[in-house]
Amino acid sequence: MVSEEKMIHIVHLLIDGLEKAGIVSYPDKPGAMKEAKRAALGYLSNMEACSEIARKRISSQKSPPPENSRQWDTLYAKYYEEELQKKGG
Repeated sequence: MVSEEKMIHIVHLLIDGLEKAGIVSYPDKPGAMKEAKRAALGYLSNMEACSEIARKRISSQKSPPPENSRQWDTLYAKYYEEELQKKGG
């Protein structure tokens, strides 16, 4: 997973890059940065929650596959995607 610090760094790069490329101009750059950080951290939180639910679903099975096995990876991807869909992502 991406750490909070890395996500904030990515947001800074995106906001600055869009502005330098002349794609957007921010009348309130601190406000735009704050909103972009809020959205990115919300997305990150959502991803972490989906991951945790997928892991719990796998571990709660009668005989869960070993972590990082092909079967585990397949189940994780399936459950993770299901959770993202439930959350509108």
